[in-house]
Amino acid sequence: MDKLIKILDKLIPLFSTLLGAYITYIVTFIILVFYSVLDIKYREIPAWLLYAGTVVVFALGIASRVIIQADIIGYVIISSAIYGVICLMVKILKKWVGEADFDVIFVIYLAIGARNMCLFSFSMFVLSGVMYAWLAVRKSDRDRRLPLIPVLTAAYVMTIILGGGVY
Repeated sequence: MDKLIKILDKLIPLFSTLLGAYITYIVTFIILVFYSVLDIKYREIPAWLLYAGTVVVFALGIASRVIIQADIIGYVIISSAIYGVICLMVKILKKWVGEADFDVIFVIYLAIGARNMCLFSFSMFVLSGVMYAWLAVRKSDRDRRLPLIPVLTAAYVMTIILGGGVY
C-alpha cells in the first residue's frame, strides 16, 4: 500500500500538469477556430470577443500555473510586458496587419508560453509562405487582403503537435 501511495504521489503532479495544459490548449483552439471563422466571413472580429477570449485564456494560464505550482506573478508581469510590446507593434504595423491579428497572437502566447513562441513564429512564417506561394501560382488578385487568423490557428496547431510541451 505504501508503494502505491508513493507511485501516486509521483503521478498526480504529472497528470495535473498535463490536464491543465491540455485544457488550456483545447479551449484556446476552440476560441481560435471561432475567431478564424469570423475573420474569413466578416474580415473583422469585435473587440469584446477578442477581450473575452483573452480573459478566458489568461485565467486558464493562471489556473494551470496554480496546478503545477509555477510562478504566477512572473506570468502576469511578463504577459503584461508582452502585451505592451504587441500594442507598440499594432501602432507600427497597422497598415499591413489588422489589430485583431495581434490580439490573437497574444492569446496564443498566453496559451503556449514564451518558450514555444519561437516554434510558433517559425510555423506561422512557413504556413504564410506556403499560402502566399499557392496564391501566386493561382495568380489571384494581388491587392486582396487575406485573413491571417486562420494561418495563426494552423500555426498554433502545428506548434502543439511539433512539441508545444507544457510551458
